[in-house]
Amino acid sequence: MFPRPLRLAALLLVASAPALAARPLTMEQSVALALERSPRLIEERAEAASAQALLEGASRLVQDNPQLQAAVGPRIRDVGNTVEINVGLSQPLELFGQRGARKEAARATVAARQSRLESSKVELAAEVRQAFGAVLASEQALALAQDALSLAEEGRKAAEERLKAGAASHIEVNTARVDLGRAQSERVRAERRRTRAHTELKLLLGLDPSEPITPDGELRADVEPAPSLASLVEKAVSQRQDVEAARFEHEAAQAESRLARRQALPTPSLGVSYGREEDSNILQGTIGIDLPLFDRNQAARGVSSARERQARENLAALERFARTEVELAFNRYLTAQAAAEVFGGDVLSALQENLSLVTEAYRAGKVDFLQLLIIRRDALDARRGYIEALEELNSAKAQLLKAVGNIQ
Repeated sequence: MFPRPLRLAALLLVASAPALAARPLTMEQSVALALERSPRLIEERAEAASAQALLEGASRLVQDNPQLQAAVGPRIRDVGNTVEINVGLSQPLELFGQRGARKEAARATVAARQSRLESSKVELAAEVRQAFGAVLASEQALALAQDALSLAEEGRKAAEERLKAGAASHIEVNTARVDLGRAQSERVRAERRRTRAHTELKLLLGLDPSEPITPDGELRADVEPAPSLASLVEKAVSQRQDVEAARFEHEAAQAESRLARRQALPTPSLGVSYGREEDSNILQGTIGIDLPLFDRNQAARGVSSARERQARENLAALERFARTEVELAFNRYLTAQAAAEVFGGDVLSALQENLSLVTEAYRAGKVDFLQLLIIRRDALDARRGYIEALEELNSAKAQLLKAVGNIQ
């Protein structure tokens, strides 16, 4: 064990060490960080790399290795034995377009895997934007809960002052204390919500749970008009990454089906052989061809045909789904935008002004305690509703970007 003075010095050093500086993050910085560090993209990146390796293999001019055959043995005769040697080298050749079909399938698979990776990035970006919006909303909700707690404390003090002055009853004081306890409970819930929102965002960003972050930005209502639904649908069907991936998968399935049909054709082999017989050297060219009498690649042709049909139907279904998803996301966005606009204008400023005046009005006896509670709760509920409307608008916008296929 260390001597006691050293232990005390170490404790003082730890206590005086500065806390980890919070990392300031904007929404777009959070998206970029998630795309860089999120473990969810590891599998898609690996699949894209694997498809690229398969393309390199499919691009080889010759797919099969040459075959080497050798034979050696004695020729037994009455007048004397001799040794015969035969060595042959042959190479199977693809002459009916197998290599081209294989390359087309591999190239389409590479494009499909890359599109799947981009689609995962779009989904991740949308989730990060929603999570970041939830963090901003939780920060605003916590600030609102603190304001409500301060107002409840002021209300309790005002009720006690009026009780001492004989202008209020014990019922008012008890009601004020209950309202203060309610505000304290609401603040605890707001703190829990903030902690949960920060944790969920850190998971998406691949950050350590103990690393503090400071969200930089604010939730606000959009003022620019949304694009037309028809243009968004057209863009989604033509450019969305998962739809592109389905198209490339259909192309790959078609190429694989052609390859399976062509692999049923005979495969010739060209070669050369050398032999030595009775002190004579024999050099010959050879040709071989397999006869597809029994195995005509029936299983591979059936499987590839089924995959082609599945890919075609999947593409059609995904295009229909994209249209429907864009329409739903667009309607959700318009609804959220309209809900946020309800709180615009002078509504929030008037409610905030009431919050500032009502406690003093209660102290002066101009309003009773019931009116104080009603006015205060209406104002706080309106501010809370505005925060929820802005969070929903942010989430709806993120979903609309995802439905169209935009990463930003």
